[in-house]
Amino acid sequence: MLDSFTLYFASIAIMVVMTLLNFLTWRTNKQISGTLLYIFYPILLLGSVIGFTLVGDTHNLVIISAASSMMFAASIVHCLSLSQFLNYHGIGFKLLCSVTAFCTVMLGYYTFFDPSLHERVIASDIQHIAEAGFLLFIFIKYARKPYPNGSIVYITILTLVALSFIGRSLFMDNIEQKNLLVNGWFSSLLFLNGVIAPMFYAAGMALLCNERREQHLNKLADKAQKDLEIRGLFLSTISHEIRTPLNGILGSAQLVMNQTSDTRNKAYCEAIINSAESLNLLVDKVLDYASLDQSDEALYEEDVEFKTWLNNLCLLLSPMAEQKQLKFELIYNIPEQACYYCDQQKLRQIIINLVGNAIKFTDHGTVKIQVDLVLEKQLEHTIKISVKDSGPGIENDEIAYLTEPYVQSSAGKEKGGTGLGLAITSRLLEKLSSRLEIASQLGTGSVFSFTVTFTLGELSLVEQRHQTKDYLTGLDVLLVEDLDLNQKIAIEFMADDEHKIKLAKDGKSAIELMQAHHFDVVLLDMNLPDLTGQEVLKRLKRIDHKNQRTPVLAFTASLSPDEVKEYLELGIKDIVGKPIKHEKLRQALSDSQSNQTASIAVELIDTLYDKTAAETLTSSFSEDEVSSIYNEFVLSARNKLIRCQKLIDQHPEQCIKLLHRQASTALQLGFNRYGIELKKIERRLLDKKPHNDMLDEALDLWQRSLEQYLKFVRGQLE
Repeated sequence: MLDSFTLYFASIAIMVVMTLLNFLTWRTNKQISGTLLYIFYPILLLGSVIGFTLVGDTHNLVIISAASSMMFAASIVHCLSLSQFLNYHGIGFKLLCSVTAFCTVMLGYYTFFDPSLHERVIASDIQHIAEAGFLLFIFIKYARKPYPNGSIVYITILTLVALSFIGRSLFMDNIEQKNLLVNGWFSSLLFLNGVIAPMFYAAGMALLCNERREQHLNKLADKAQKDLEIRGLFLSTISHEIRTPLNGILGSAQLVMNQTSDTRNKAYCEAIINSAESLNLLVDKVLDYASLDQSDEALYEEDVEFKTWLNNLCLLLSPMAEQKQLKFELIYNIPEQACYYCDQQKLRQIIINLVGNAIKFTDHGTVKIQVDLVLEKQLEHTIKISVKDSGPGIENDEIAYLTEPYVQSSAGKEKGGTGLGLAITSRLLEKLSSRLEIASQLGTGSVFSFTVTFTLGELSLVEQRHQTKDYLTGLDVLLVEDLDLNQKIAIEFMADDEHKIKLAKDGKSAIELMQAHHFDVVLLDMNLPDLTGQEVLKRLKRIDHKNQRTPVLAFTASLSPDEVKEYLELGIKDIVGKPIKHEKLRQALSDSQSNQTASIAVELIDTLYDKTAAETLTSSFSEDEVSSIYNEFVLSARNKLIRCQKLIDQHPEQCIKLLHRQASTALQLGFNRYGIELKKIERRLLDKKPHNDMLDEALDLWQRSLEQYLKFVRGQLE
């Protein structure tokens, strides 16, 4: 055991270090209650240790009394500072002060009136036990959950201190002053309470402050998140409330324009459409920039016929150019029938922003959209989209700052605007793993371009029905649709052909109307608020009604081969897709009255790979095209399943869409068991049932299906 004088000097050094550490802790946590007072704890304890060191082997009662008083004062400061930190205001601290006062009186009595070293040690031990007990109580009850790390440090050392002082009180024999410094109990407790404990206390306070800061930051983060959610909800609501009437205006204007032969009225309708589209663009720009601060969302990729999509987008933008008498061109240098998986909403906004800026800053000349194929692979295309204008150009030193929000070029300040267009564009391109490139020459014009890689799409797998111009009029039609805008457009289109329409807004109403009235045809939405279209048909089979032989048309946006098969198996005559096409609706209604019945596909063979699927595809596609379709699916299937695993909890709706597409294509290509398994997972997600490890099982099933397919391919090559 170390001699007591060595321990005294070690304790003095530790107290000095603890004072410094407590001061530094207070400097960085001045706003936290108790940290300033905590600095005085080691200072008072330091004075007490110095006093006991000066006493040595002598018996100076005044110094002993002063040192003991400072030690008791340090104990009170220690407990008070921690009570302030933990915001404790209970009776426990008052009880501690009462015990300390009693021990002080006891210490004074056995120092000056009835000198007894043993009794003075007992008085000191009782006070230390009371201090440790009080602090253990507040840490266990009030600090353990909010401050787990700091509490562990304090509870550990306080337990050791309490047990040590209890042990000395119970088991230490009578001792004289001259033997005090060599007594084992005394030196052990001096080492624990004067060297070890202060280090724990300093570390504990630092941990408590760090945890308090972390809590504060978490609260700020939670508040910021809640504010963000509230703003997101507000933006979502405003977006819906503004876009809904705008879409109604656009649909109504298109209907009026289609029905009128008056050139002047057509011009008015075009003006309404252009104005509504311009307002839509303005709303999109403000709301979309604000919504970029929301949590990152997964890309919503869809299968898009790119040239058709781009042509439609140019039809929207061309009136803006015509108003300024600019020549607006689309230069399309990629395959005519190219279909890509892409987030068309984000891509649409990027192109609209770039073209809108080009038209805005160009007073004469041309604005061009040029699409070039940069790199062609069997399963993906890398394309470059450039927007070129003959505007005034941009200074070189301004180009680097144009993508910052609210920053405008010199020309931009003259033309006005928010300065958000390129900022939005740049951030959207980051989500597409691309970036905006700007090249400009003063007096000549500017080029804004970006390069993006798209996976080849699967739209070519969907059979296109031949359409005829012959159609019927005057049918009795039951329209089952819950959305007001879809109701209006469908009713207007059918009214053009003099059809008589009854409307049902949910599945229950549809069943009641079919029991009460006979119809020539039923147009049934497959996703109603109370029942699915499939459930409506199944219920009708179990009851008597007046439309046992009435043809039913599915009214839906779900047009995958697998879903088409499901609809046909339920007895549906044909499918009318959304958004509603006038000619398709007209043709489907006419075909519904013919005697020709839809052919229902045969039951799927329960196999890992059905080799007849490829033979079926070769009747419509070349061998190279079939090979490309299979290669794209085979090489991407595993990655898409892994992506589903990432989406399934946070973005279940997107996961369902991805599963739906994968399942449909798998069944089309002959991976029957795998496709059926994906449909099961999709259905469980739609029904909000537990999915457990079904995706892991699907991965295993895909691996076995792939092995079977590769075995078939090797057999073909031998």
